Amino acid sequence: MRHKKPAIAGYPGPDGPTGQRYLQQDCLATGREESDLRQGPSQRKEDEQYAALKAKLKSIQALIETVARKVSISARGIVKTGFWKTTWFIGLAVTLCFVLATDTDPLRRLEWKAYDLGMRFSSVRPANEKVVVIAIDDASLDKFGPWPWSRDILAEVNTRLAAARPAVIGYTLSFELPQNRRGLTVLRELRKTHRKALGKRASLLLQKVVTRLDTDKSLAASFKRAGNVVLAIPYHSVDKPISSVPDLPKSLRTHFLDDVRGRTDTSLNDWLRFMHPNREFVVDELYTPPSVIGRSAIGLSVGTEHLQSHDSVKTMPLVLSYGDQYLPSFPLLMTAHSLGLRRTDIQVELANSVKLGENPIAVDSSLQAYPFFYKTRDGESPFKVFSFADVKQKKIAPAVFRNKTVLIGFTAPRLARIVQTPIGEPMAPVMVMAHTISNLLNGDLYRVPKWGTLARLAGFMVVAFYLMFVLTRFRISTGLALTALLLIALLNVEFILMTSKSIWVPLMVPAVALVFGQLVLARKRFVDDSLHRYKIQLSEADRMLGQLFQSQGRLDMAFTKFRQCIADDSLLEQLYSLGLDYERKRQYNKAAEAFRYIKTHNPQFRDCDEHIQRNSELDNVLVSGRDSSKSATATLVLSDDDIQKPMLGRYQLEKELGKGEMGTVYLGTDPKIGRTVAIKTMELWQGFEGEQLEEIKQRFFREAETVGRLNHPYIVTVYDVGEEQDLAYIAMDYLQGKDLSAYCKPDSLLPIASVLEIAIQVAEALEYAHGQNVVHRDIKPANIIYDRRGKTTATITDFGVACLTDNSKTKTGTILGSPSYMSPEQLAGKKVDGRSDLFSLGVTLYELLTGELPFSGDSLSSLVYQIVNEKHPDVRKRRSDLPSCVSSIINRALHKGVEKRYQSGEQMAKSIRRCRKQVEEV
Repeated sequence: MRHKKPAIAGYPGPDGPTGQRYLQQDCLATGREESDLRQGPSQRKEDEQYAALKAKLKSIQALIETVARKVSISARGIVKTGFWKTTWFIGLAVTLCFVLATDTDPLRRLEWKAYDLGMRFSSVRPANEKVVVIAIDDASLDKFGPWPWSRDILAEVNTRLAAARPAVIGYTLSFELPQNRRGLTVLRELRKTHRKALGKRASLLLQKVVTRLDTDKSLAASFKRAGNVVLAIPYHSVDKPISSVPDLPKSLRTHFLDDVRGRTDTSLNDWLRFMHPNREFVVDELYTPPSVIGRSAIGLSVGTEHLQSHDSVKTMPLVLSYGDQYLPSFPLLMTAHSLGLRRTDIQVELANSVKLGENPIAVDSSLQAYPFFYKTRDGESPFKVFSFADVKQKKIAPAVFRNKTVLIGFTAPRLARIVQTPIGEPMAPVMVMAHTISNLLNGDLYRVPKWGTLARLAGFMVVAFYLMFVLTRFRISTGLALTALLLIALLNVEFILMTSKSIWVPLMVPAVALVFGQLVLARKRFVDDSLHRYKIQLSEADRMLGQLFQSQGRLDMAFTKFRQCIADDSLLEQLYSLGLDYERKRQYNKAAEAFRYIKTHNPQFRDCDEHIQRNSELDNVLVSGRDSSKSATATLVLSDDDIQKPMLGRYQLEKELGKGEMGTVYLGTDPKIGRTVAIKTMELWQGFEGEQLEEIKQRFFREAETVGRLNHPYIVTVYDVGEEQDLAYIAMDYLQGKDLSAYCKPDSLLPIASVLEIAIQVAEALEYAHGQNVVHRDIKPANIIYDRRGKTTATITDFGVACLTDNSKTKTGTILGSPSYMSPEQLAGKKVDGRSDLFSLGVTLYELLTGELPFSGDSLSSLVYQIVNEKHPDVRKRRSDLPSCVSSIINRALHKGVEKRYQSGEQMAKSIRRCRKQVEEV
């Protein structure tokens, strides 16, 4: 047979130079002579086909050359006209200019305007109720005089707050200069110099005056007693690294961060740093408080000096460098103490991340947070704000501050440096700190993801691609419309991510590049409109739609779409995957059809012949779940390893475990979580149709929902219930061990104590299930799995299968389950409750102890008559070594009268426990 490649697009025929190379490669691969590959019985017919394909290839090449000449994209045309004049180069140049100018001041301001707009349209969020502000407002200044006040006032209020036991107290006030320093120095020298002349009483009075005037010491004592005070230190910063900084007192050096690591990873973002440069906040001078105050605070942090009144607040640096050390910002340290953490729990990876304990904080590469600002409603602040004067005068109950994060700072316009915010509400720095702390506690920060720079670059690439290759293909009016749509898409991506996901991906500069590029290219539109007469090929769109359908499980629609595409190798691979999906769905006839379609385009594509043969055979002999005329007990798992393992719902069937009268049990796996399950298949609604079928299905799944909620150690767990192709299935826990039917023969009986322990466990399980209004209806040894390994346990299986099928089989009138274990009322077709299960448990106990059933008959009618009317033989007559208590338990459990039986599983379990104790004593 002649071996040749089809001469389609992308593959030359064997007669050309490249074709000879392919032919030689095929000879080497197969080990045959070239002459063998060129000869065969159907040579003439194949030559004709080849000639037709070759002619088609030549026509396609001619068409491509014609189009290239018309649009002047050939190499000769580009050189002749100058590539810098081509549309694609102009689009590329415009895009590159905006990429390089991304971080210029005008474009950066444009991005911030979009950021402000996005925040204003973000959904309303509640502020954290733990954050409370004590404002030094105009009323407080009118009450206590102009600032600065004596620090005794602050000490008194701090002592009152500490008594209320807040989580943390934070001061945004400056304590840089000591108070009354000159006066204290004079008084101390006077007391020291004239100690003898003053006398003891005058010296003591002078010491009291010194103590009263030493307000710094009073404030420090108040801070130390509180034990939870954080101070914001004023500072001066620069925007570039510095060589040296002033040394700090030893007592203040302990407030630097300990866990600061250099960045441990690199990424593509490092190469794109020019688009979003790293702006490190460098502190060159700290205005620290007096040592006595600094030592008494639990933490020192950098304050609010980065907030400038001439621009709105966008970001909040969380970590600032001071020399080769790093200090936490005021909001970061306050949040840590509010969460019960310490400074040592703050972990920093420079240019990458900040963590509070194990909780990462959304920051950018400069370790800046992007806080969300909560809007004022009806003129009321989102936080509880109390006047300092009211707190001082005890007008505010101390309980208000319990376990709260308390901030104290200026709000009076004459003292506070009022700043603008993105939501258009001016506020004092202490309020900005409150918003930021609430963001950190609530997780409301805007995230600037690591992939944000790549996303912005992708936006530029989309714009460049659009300007270079898309816009040129349309008329000006159509191009304007498409540009508007793309502009809306870019803006929507930024604003939707920001308003709904709190993710900020700056795309305003790519949007401006798009608009500018449209304006530039609109002036250069002289390309021939004949390009628009060519229809857009729908092959790729159909393929994507087919892939979408295939991912959704709509295989038939996917097959239809794939057949409308150009048949290249990648499409044949997709069709091959589709055929495998058909196999997994047990639609073997359609799988064979998919592989035949592949074979029509490439007869030697992979192993299509084997798949066609296997699927054709399976279609003739395998029972399909959709065929209502076949039994659900037929196996769905085949021994052929070459065929794809079938799927039932989301479960992959591995092998058959067993068959029963109501269905087949398989060993299955949930591929998503790797859970091994036992899957029982049933045809519950065979013979129903129309409204009655829908009613049966609804009832089945309603009962299944109830059974699925059962959670007991002696009841098998039901994970899932579903339906596929009219085949119902129940996914249950896969248990080890054997069912008790293996221990019902006289020569294989279990010890009496073991049997009683099993009965206790089953009774407890039934007590729990009956409390959930679920009745088993088919308690028997075959439905109880017994595991003798380690701590022996008994587990009821098929819990709910009987009650589910009982509701679904009412049409046929068939007696489901095992009549030998049924109660009289169940055989009579009456409504049953949990006491029917206890009757069945009594029958099971009787059989496990004696190896015989208490009721037997030559026919079903005889058996039913005995169960309903006759008393069972005494268990001790069949096994004399049983204690009398066993006979009493069985007699009561098998009583014909429902009211005279055990009324609950717990009642029966208690009786069996007492009997087991007697057995163990003997």
